[in-house]
Amino acid sequence: MVTPRPLAQPRRLKVFLVAGEASGDAYGALLLKELQRTCQDRGWALEAVGWGGDAMQSAGMRLLTHCNTINFMGFWEVAQHLPTILRNLKRAQRDVVAESPDVVVTLDFPGFNMRLARALRSHGHHALRVQWVAPQVWAWKAGRIQKLAEDFDAVAPILPFEAKALSDGGVEVWNEGHPLLDLVAVPGEEERSLPLVLLPGSRQQELKHHLPVFIQAAHEGASRGLWTLADVVVAGAPGRSLQDYKAATDAGLTVTFGETQRLLAQAQLAWVASGTATLEAALLDTPHVLVYRTSPLTYAVAKRLAKVAYIGLPNLLLNEGAVPELIQHDFTVEALLEHTQGDLQAQRAAFQRVRQTLGGSGAAARLAQRLTEAFQEA
Repeated sequence: MVTPRPLAQPRRLKVFLVAGEASGDAYGALLLKELQRTCQDRGWALEAVGWGGDAMQSAGMRLLTHCNTINFMGFWEVAQHLPTILRNLKRAQRDVVAESPDVVVTLDFPGFNMRLARALRSHGHHALRVQWVAPQVWAWKAGRIQKLAEDFDAVAPILPFEAKALSDGGVEVWNEGHPLLDLVAVPGEEERSLPLVLLPGSRQQELKHHLPVFIQAAHEGASRGLWTLADVVVAGAPGRSLQDYKAATDAGLTVTFGETQRLLAQAQLAWVASGTATLEAALLDTPHVLVYRTSPLTYAVAKRLAKVAYIGLPNLLLNEGAVPELIQHDFTVEALLEHTQGDLQAQRAAFQRVRQTLGGSGAAARLAQRLTEAFQEA
């Protein structure tokens, strides 16, 4: 249990947040809104600063570094950019020291955030260190549990089966639920007017690997009369520009930014890169095919280390292959179209069980309450 500590300045909570990708940015923005409410109830001022994206900045955080410049993922990709990553880590540590926050909240992005927490601990930094979204220790690298216990004052997992393994390993667990339930509305009965929505991912390397296959498959599907190209929409990722999707617009597809949930809610079908977006699609009751392709080296290492049968969050939560997964060499135009023309409506029954498994909403509010309760007046 975290022992309450004094605030550095009376009646003012200063928070430093670090998010490395779009989902973390969305969760961080949600947390900031709840922290504002919680601090206001206590009569405290809230100051937020850190590394993240547009959503966190819009929620009132003073943005020092945008997450699009730091989000490298994959063994080979990380190795290629290792000097940059190491410089970023040192710069993040300097930023924390310079800002002197009461608490550092790191969101997902474990390869970077765990190293940052270790550096802060080893240098004796005073800030409370909290990781929101636990690393996937159940999938690989179970040894990280010990590091989490050593380097963080608390870890807030978001999947229901994670808490016990972390707690058994000595981690202080704040088990507050999944924040996506606060961000995704319960689907209504509106007509689904979009035949196909494409979510190729938010990272540059994901766009490189996924978008060309999506475009080719969309054209092939149109030639088979499954849809018209005018009805195929690409959901642009936060922080990306239209130039990142030039291949799609050149091919006659529409790219829409800032409306991913609306697009998914109106979609009859989606092709989705593995990640939080697959769970978002499930919560919006949208049948989809999950895809993922990475560098050959990253795939070979991940396949050797991974201890799970699925990579999609809906499938992991249900422990069954409710959503088709096309990974690496299985991700082809023909495979996409084959699954697209299959019986995807059966997924909807599974999606109801996904929502029940995750429990109720309010994760960010509960975490905000925990964070403020970790401090007392000086």
